[in-house]
Amino acid sequence: MTNSDTPLIDVLLIISTHCPHCPSVLNHLSNLVKSGEIAQLTIINIEQQPLAAKKYDVRSIPWIKIGNRKLQGLQSLETIKQYILWAKETQSLAADFDFLLSDGQASKVTEQILQDPNKINALLELLKDEGTVLSTRIGIGVVMEDFEASELLKSIIPQLSALTQHPNHLIRSDACHYLGLSKDASIRPVLERCLKDENADVREIAQDGLNEL
Repeated sequence: MTNSDTPLIDVLLIISTHCPHCPSVLNHLSNLVKSGEIAQLTIINIEQQPLAAKKYDVRSIPWIKIGNRKLQGLQSLETIKQYILWAKETQSLAADFDFLLSDGQASKVTEQILQDPNKINALLELLKDEGTVLSTRIGIGVVMEDFEASELLKSIIPQLSALTQHPNHLIRSDACHYLGLSKDASIRPVLERCLKDENADVREIAQDGLNEL
């Protein structure tokens, strides 16, 4: 893979003024930006923006989000680099899945996920990306239906639940639909909250999911 083909990784770091471990983590990440291993580093001081704690469910600081993965507390440079590598692998796989799904080859994506369940993270990357085209979204739906009521689908309930609050109502609708496919009773409170969504489609799909339960 050439440098121009290397996935760009953005990192979110939440710190506080009096955190003893934050300077070390901030230094690691800043150096990784300089070296080009991170494309963008966003920093939030939780003392200046306290609502960020609730928004990102921050339990301890420093708090780091790299791709779909989150880290809390003091982290070594080696650990951060490993998480960046995983994020790049996920984004590269998402690009491969994007091609297969848009080309009507959803069965190949299902097969890959069956062989390595961790690859479903690449599917989630496509699901939450507002730039994902309709043909790919249709393919995502086919794959999700292949995993209806499976333990794998249940394992991503937290990620799907978070997407029910996405700014884009199409993504919220899809998240509600896939939560319903899980057939897991734990999703009831999430879908009940979605009954109050401002978008009628989201409300309807949430109700359908509750009816299935």
